[in-house]
This record gives sequence, structure tokens and C-alpha cells, in this order.
Amino acid sequence: MDIQKLINDYTQWLKSEITFSKIGEYYEITTPYLDNANDYLQIYVRQDGNDILFSDDSATISNLKATGFQFTPNRKKHLQRILAQFGVNCEGDELTAKAPIQEFAKKKHLFIQAILRVDDMFALSKSKTASLFTDDIQQFFDSRDIFYSDNVQFTGTSGFTHSYDFLFQRTKTQPERLCQAVNNPSKSSVGNILFAWNDTKLVRKNNSQLIVILNDQNNISRGIEDAFTNYDVKVVPWSQRNASENLALFAAG
Repeated sequence: MDIQKLINDYTQWLKSEITFSKIGEYYEITTPYLDNANDYLQIYVRQDGNDILFSDDSATISNLKATGFQFTPNRKKHLQRILAQFGVNCEGDELTAKAPIQEFAKKKHLFIQAILRVDDMFALSKSKTASLFTDDIQQFFDSRDIFYSDNVQFTGTSGFTHSYDFLFQRTKTQPERLCQAVNNPSKSSVGNILFAWNDTKLVRKNNSQLIVILNDQNNISRGIEDAFTNYDVKVVPWSQRNASENLALFAAG
């Protein structure tokens, strides 16, 4: 498998799928990424001196609220963690960011990632979701004395920065393991994660691994697990987290 060609094909496809139009002082950029309503994600940018200003025009949080989503204190904390991770601000319901014009590509990538992560909170509006998925995972790790770093970022060969929920350090018997929590598994989230991982692993140790923890309390589309395993990604359904083979993936040795 020529992984570099696959990455090049992806970036070419991404470039061909992005469109833009001028609206007042802003440019409206339409991306190929889908939100929870299966609409194409749009962002708005304008130049301010030597900087570029980014906005989602309040669409992300407004759409969440329209579904009946309630921002409880814990969910507000989770929102702030996401925004801090990607360097994004929240002004009312509007997500915003600012970057020097020469860092437009990097900041645009991070801004879109932040919107997708906030949009993923949609699944939390379902009554069967008792608490934030990442919080549940952290509590599980702590109860099992599994040691980790959270909210880590790596720059891939493309120059884009990719964020991961957890990192398990390399030990004598275990490779470095990055871990992503997927609260609302979908084909779109699979594609985003696989691109990020294939871009990241080229600059990590040869035996570095990716683990994804799927919240199977939510519906998982057909073929989601197969898509990950086809790329040698370790899949842990949340309901099977205590299985010995899954605990071994997180263990230090």
C-alpha cells in the first residue's frame, strides 16, 4: 500500500471539494465535511490587517440548541475543553478564531476540527447518554490505574496538527499508543480519524498504534469497525472495555 499516494489523493480530493463565495466582507467556505444534520459544514473568514478572522456564524451551537440540547455545567466544561484544545473562542453562540494570514491553512484545519467536535456533542442530547463519554473513559482509566496523558496534539507530514484524546506512553513491552474516543461513530468521523492517523503515524515510531473507543450505546453504522481494522486500528467497543484483550491494549506492560 502506497500510503503517501493515498494521502496525496485525499488532499487533492479535499481541495477539489471546497468551494467559496463572497458575502459582504466575509468569504463563505463550504467544506465536504458533514454536520449531524448531514449538511455541509460552512465557515466564514475575512482579513483584518495581517490576520484572518474565522467564524461559524453561530451555526454550530444554534443547531445544537435547536435539537433540544441543554448545556449543563458539565457540558459547558466539556465545550470549553474542546475550544481550548483547538484555540477557538466562543462569543455568545458564535465560534471564532484568529490567526496570522501565513497560518491560514493550519488554523482553518483546527477551526473545522473544533466545529466537528462541538457538533459531535449532539449525541449527548439523547436521554440514554448519562454523562460525557470522555469523562466516562477517564473515570474508567482512573479506576483501573491506567496512566495516560490527555488532549495531546501531533503535527503530521502534511503540516496539519491532529488532536488525540489520550496517549499511552511506550514501555518495554508496549508501543506508543494514541487513543481517540468516538462518541457518535459515523462514516464521516471514521474518514476524519483515519486521515489524521495516517498523516500522524508517518512521523511517529514505526510501531506506534491507534486505539479507538466506540460508544456502542449509540448506533454504529454498518462497516465502521471493519473500516478501522482494515487500517490496523485497534477497536474497543465501550461495552467491552473490561474484556481482558482490551485491558491489555491500555496496560503499561
